[in-house]
Amino acid sequence: MIIIFVGLSTRYSKNNIDFIYAGRKLTALPLMLTLVTTWYGAISSVGQEISYNGISTWLYFSLTYYIAAFIYSEFISDRIIDKNISSITIGILNHMGKKAAIVSIPVVLLYTSPAPYLIMLANIINNVIFESNHYSLSLFLGLLLSVIYCFKGGFKSIVNTDKYQFLFMFAGFVTLTVYIIFFYDYGFKRLAETYYSNTELFNIPGKQGYMYILAWGFIAILTFIDPNFHQRTFSSKNKVEIKKAIRMSILCWFIFDMIILFCGLYTIGTNSTTPYISLAIDIYSGYPLLYGLFIVSILSIIMSTIDSLTFVSALIIGKDLKSIFNKKFNQKDIKWGIVFTILISLIIIQFFENNRIIEIWFVFGSYMVSALLVPFFCIISGIKVKHPLFLILAPLLVTLYFDIIKIDWIISMYPGLVLSFILMIFLKKN
Repeated sequence: MIIIFVGLSTRYSKNNIDFIYAGRKLTALPLMLTLVTTWYGAISSVGQEISYNGISTWLYFSLTYYIAAFIYSEFISDRIIDKNISSITIGILNHMGKKAAIVSIPVVLLYTSPAPYLIMLANIINNVIFESNHYSLSLFLGLLLSVIYCFKGGFKSIVNTDKYQFLFMFAGFVTLTVYIIFFYDYGFKRLAETYYSNTELFNIPGKQGYMYILAWGFIAILTFIDPNFHQRTFSSKNKVEIKKAIRMSILCWFIFDMIILFCGLYTIGTNSTTPYISLAIDIYSGYPLLYGLFIVSILSIIMSTIDSLTFVSALIIGKDLKSIFNKKFNQKDIKWGIVFTILISLIIIQFFENNRIIEIWFVFGSYMVSALLVPFFCIISGIKVKHPLFLILAPLLVTLYFDIIKIDWIISMYPGLVLSFILMIFLKKN
């Protein structure tokens, strides 16, 4: 109720810069709050991964992203502003041409789709409210509650709601952690039992091995071309503010990661699509207010990501696509972009199962890495290439090919990424 009220009470503005970039006046604190909340939508999958792969989950879901975010802050954010790259698609359009930009559109849209987060949110609403009997209704409610205010206030609504969602997300998990330590498992007896019965989950690199961790390292590098990061960089008051915001965000991410890793170790063995909620039900038995606070925390984490991803996808459809064809855009185009984003996400959901839905990010992230990472470095480094369309399309098709034939010892993004580097060398203009 609070989030909906705050989102809908945001003042409407006819100015496109206000609607898309909050007037380009954001300082470090609101930028930090929106960055932290937006990056944490995968909370249910984090719990699933900890149950599946143990403490090594922190390496590929956290450490790799800290490193990528720091590099972006210190070495890339300046260039994003200087080169006027409001999104990766616009960067490709300005530096590599219309055809290359058109090919990049579906790749970016798949990567920014809120589909996996909608699955998580629908699972939670369905389990908590409808006792697993009305998934479609849960999906509809999740969509409505997460994006309705975007139609009115645009990015300003998202920033305003993220301030409260940041408080909710920390409040729920900090309370859960304190309760586990002082009331539920004083002396860490249960944690010790978990360690001795699942020793492999407390070892590095875990079940998946170092190649899997390395692959996620490449996925983390997508931070460099993430439309959410570009948009927030463009929305900052100046270069100093975005750098401060990202540094503060990394600290908050680390603190929160330590909390959810600790709590995640207690979800081992739950075999649930919503492991943290299953844990809260067990721990807070007889304490409905504490359980309610935790549900609010989980909802805040997921909804804050859904609205941001939906909005940046809408920008790609309503703003970037029209820019490619030299047409002016307005707020109505972006609002229609929100509608199309929802429809695309609903289609994507039909092709993936509810468990271990990080596969959605891994699959779509692999195409984003192989097709657009090297072209992005060419853009920010001022490297001119011949046949930029081929530079994007060939690695994309190679990744698709390896995805289809499925060789166990080859992760599909690697052949595409290697080809992309080779093509850059041979297509580079002297």
